[in-house]
Amino acid sequence: MSKTTSLIIGLIAFAGHAMAQQPLYKQATAPVEDRVKDLIERMTVEEKVGQLCCPLGWEMYTKTENGVVASDLYKERMKTMPIGSFWAVLRADPWTQKTLETGLNPELSAKALNALQKYAVEETRLGIPVLFAEECPHGHMAIGTTVFPTSLSQASTWNAELMHRMGEAIALEARSQGANIGYGPVLDIAREPRWSRMEETFGEDPVLTTHLGVAFMKGMQGKSQNDGKHLYSTLKHFAAYGIPEAGHNGARANVGMRQLFSDYLPPFKKAVEEGVATIMTSYNTIDGVPCTSNKYLLTDVLRDQWGFKGFVYSDLTSIEGIVGARVAKDNKEAAVLALKAGLDMDLGGNA
Repeated sequence: MSKTTSLIIGLIAFAGHAMAQQPLYKQATAPVEDRVKDLIERMTVEEKVGQLCCPLGWEMYTKTENGVVASDLYKERMKTMPIGSFWAVLRADPWTQKTLETGLNPELSAKALNALQKYAVEETRLGIPVLFAEECPHGHMAIGTTVFPTSLSQASTWNAELMHRMGEAIALEARSQGANIGYGPVLDIAREPRWSRMEETFGEDPVLTTHLGVAFMKGMQGKSQNDGKHLYSTLKHFAAYGIPEAGHNGARANVGMRQLFSDYLPPFKKAVEEGVATIMTSYNTIDGVPCTSNKYLLTDVLRDQWGFKGFVYSDLTSIEGIVGARVAKDNKEAAVLALKAGLDMDLGGNA
């Protein structure tokens, strides 16, 4: 036997030994179902809860003279209950108080999310990567990115191909900085002119909203999220959010089942048929049931009837809103109701 052959055999044996020492869930060639089962069996209750949380993200990094690093707050959040997703790490606006001075340009943004992801994979017990979600309704809401017209103006184009190209451009900018998920498009049918979020929608027509919204979503997602150019889309808001009583944001939607299915759900149904990855619930109630804890909507319709295979975010603090709707006595009960209804992730991460 030649030295070369002996070396090759030795390397193969070493690789096989290393693979055997590696946990099953980290073995990329193993079946996904087996990897998931192995990982879940290793997780503590706290670690499982952490994977259901999506806290606010813009305090998770610290700018330094040499660049950007994970903040102490991020390290604390990842210690015993590693987080499954962070929202809007890169967001910059008056709410986040991130400016050109305190926020991140695109280069630093990419370095920031890379630093956070590296910490999650290398410094937590199980090394589960984080899903980074960014706000992308009419452009990635960050410094140095393209701002497109709001959806109400987009609808005035009547141009689905343009929406698809816009979705591609938004996804490229967000994905290039490390994001995995983009919140948008908004598929709410808006028929209450006093409502304060009209401009986030494509308007009052379900047919136009379906065509433009699905094109936008498909542009964002592309054919693969592994090409470095696309990300997963999150449809907002499920369901009947654009008709709040008296125009008050999040107020109950007074709608019958026939009208719900003929006017307000078709854009979401079509997007599910076209492969959308994630969906966000709305703040409102329908017939007294909060959408975030509505099993009929989230399980019976979305999953069982439509065959949705992705996962569902709450809207920000909408699990707490179940308590506000007098349906649960506290956040613990609200969280149980939401999980049992079919919700997968708590945006805000406090319930």
